[in-house]
Amino acid sequence: MKPVRVNLTFAILASLACLLSLTWILLSLISFKTAEKDLLTQKNGEGRILLASFVNLVSFPLKSLSDATPAGSFAVRLANERAIAGLTVVNPDGWAMYRVAERGELDAGLTKALRTGVASSTFSSDGRLLYHYAPLWDGTRIAGAARLTLSLTAERDRLTRSRHLFLYYFILDFLLLLGLGSFLLARVVVSPIRKLLVATERITAGDYSHILHIPGCSEIVELSDSFNLMQLALKEKQEEVAAHVHSLQKANLELQTAREETIRSEKMASVGLLAAGMAHEIGSPLSAIIGYAGILRDEMASDPDKADYLRRIEQEAGRIDRIVRDLLNYARPTPAENERVDVAPFLREAMEMLERQGIFKKITMSLSIAEDLPMVCLDRHQLLQVLINLVLNARDAMPDGGRLGVSVAADVMKTAYDRSESTSHFITMGRRREDFGGVFRTPFPDDEFAAPCVRIAVSDSGGGISPESLEKIFDPFFTTKEPGKGTGLGLSISASIIDSFGGRITVESAPDQGSRFSIWLPACPVESAP
Repeated sequence: MKPVRVNLTFAILASLACLLSLTWILLSLISFKTAEKDLLTQKNGEGRILLASFVNLVSFPLKSLSDATPAGSFAVRLANERAIAGLTVVNPDGWAMYRVAERGELDAGLTKALRTGVASSTFSSDGRLLYHYAPLWDGTRIAGAARLTLSLTAERDRLTRSRHLFLYYFILDFLLLLGLGSFLLARVVVSPIRKLLVATERITAGDYSHILHIPGCSEIVELSDSFNLMQLALKEKQEEVAAHVHSLQKANLELQTAREETIRSEKMASVGLLAAGMAHEIGSPLSAIIGYAGILRDEMASDPDKADYLRRIEQEAGRIDRIVRDLLNYARPTPAENERVDVAPFLREAMEMLERQGIFKKITMSLSIAEDLPMVCLDRHQLLQVLINLVLNARDAMPDGGRLGVSVAADVMKTAYDRSESTSHFITMGRRREDFGGVFRTPFPDDEFAAPCVRIAVSDSGGGISPESLEKIFDPFFTTKEPGKGTGLGLSISASIIDSFGGRITVESAPDQGSRFSIWLPACPVESAP
């Protein structure tokens, strides 16, 4: 469970409120106790003076004391004052000889004054009355005692009003201090901390370009400067890490490329050894078998059944011969004899030758040739081999018939793949798996991102190629055909031939959407020699 945490403003203001409250309580205790003590001391002094004045006016004997005497007249005047609660005079036996405005009897204070002859004072149990006691001397003997009772109600009310007024002042001062403290706190502490928090969140998001400029006290400014230095250090570290990661990625890509080239070279070496051995061991007897089968087929032309058997023997032996020649072409490709080729008449001748073949009876073939095509420099026989391979693969992808289209147009060959070249539901793959990361075997000019070329596209309406197979489509010995129907070398040989022309080959396909192979051939420079 996440602990509940209060914000900084509330915590500081709450602490300030507690300090103010404790300060007010302490000051109120000191001030109220001091004021109460001063008032009571003043009241006590007034009571002693008044009682002493009364005692000086008393005449003896006490039984003659009345309102008509000077002491009685003074006592009556005192009784008219609100502060005087009463006056009592007793004889040595404790009997009340004279009283004004009270009915008090003998108490401990009077008894003490009669016994010791010492004046004293005391408070009532509720603290609202003050008693003053004084002995009455007749010469050298104690002739009685007097008690003056003073009311402290006015003083208590005065203290209560002062306490309330002090409380009101405290509340007003408390609110003002909290308001001003909140404003200053938000301006001096909270606002800079929030700016630091926002900057920290931006750093967490990877933005190291935000420099803080926070005015205020020296500690906040020093914290801001330290934060900026930390941000710059983090930015430098991030750039170093990015540079190291880029270096590692580049090294990894080079290692991967070298590994694939090594594997490819090993495959080619293996195929070369195998092809050389097969050419030596199989070539001679295979040629003899084909020759003898042809002779027997001619001699037995009158027997249709035997002639058909011999034709099949010759056909299958020819297929073996083609497999051997494919292996030889992949392992030791023949050197190209480049020449300037006009692609338009070349494609027309090739398509006319293919349309006459019986294997394309169920297929609707179409040819689209754009105008003003540039010349290309290549070996026309090798290009024909690539074109025939792609057309035959398209035919094999449509066993029940379909549409096969060949188109050619002027285009540009880009160093990086442009996704606008294909529709969204197609997956595109190049000569190598990393081709569309910008790595092609063909070197392109550094100052140009595109080179003029001729683009030949062979498309079909077949079942398409799965994404898993599409990644391996140009690998040697990989085929999606049934065993015995293909060696998996056709597209690999075609890719090698196009690479030798300085071009590239790509495929776009999706399941149940058909496929389209594109051959990108660089245009010949103007007036260039083959």
